[in-house]
Amino acid sequence: MARRGGDKLFQKNKQNKKDLERKIKTKKTKAKLIIACEDSISAPTYFQEIINELILNKHISPSSVVIVPHNGKTHPTGVLENLKNYDKNGINYKDFDEKWIVIDRDVNYKGGGHTKEDFNNAFKKAKREIKIAYANDSFELWYLLHFTYRNTPIMRDEIIKEIIKSLKNKDENIFRYLDEDNFKQAKYQEQIFKILKELQSTAIENAKRLLESYSNFHNPEIDNPSTNIHKLIEIFLELEND
Repeated sequence: MARRGGDKLFQKNKQNKKDLERKIKTKKTKAKLIIACEDSISAPTYFQEIINELILNKHISPSSVVIVPHNGKTHPTGVLENLKNYDKNGINYKDFDEKWIVIDRDVNYKGGGHTKEDFNNAFKKAKREIKIAYANDSFELWYLLHFTYRNTPIMRDEIIKEIIKSLKNKDENIFRYLDEDNFKQAKYQEQIFKILKELQSTAIENAKRLLESYSNFHNPEIDNPSTNIHKLIEIFLELEND
């Protein structure tokens, strides 16, 4: 009799283990986060490095966090359209818990950039369904905030120069030949990520402090410098601790 009871208990524990494993598997394969980026190198490489670490440490499955393939559109409303057009194996952007686009203000400068109308329209069209991680003037401002707090206007070219200077101060050997021309090369972006990872908490603090400096009158379109990219990073941190 005792043996039969023990067998039943064993089978029950075995079933409970299977149920738990099924719940964990379902949790980790759930469509959690989808991101569409304005640029095709810096932001996607940065976020993919975070995703790779989460997958490696078994916090997520490869399909639960997705970076939408770049479609050549680099203006804010085009990035929003790219997100909304995502469809793979019957999964679209609406199936994800968190939906984000990452855009720059990118003031019309040296013949490039976006109009303020397009930037503002991305916010209007995204509404509450889709969240926006933005940087004024460019995504690289987020990089810069890992090294220093900056609250005076700065354009993309100067931002990159400041980052390069900071990276060389951190590791002269790795970044000896880094310059404005090769800054966006994948091999450097991967090395840059390793440095930024160590300074992530500093960047979050600096980004929050910067937004707070605008009080209740913050306007993403005109406030240079400003960024809320840390809010997207905090989603990744939640996944890391999930």
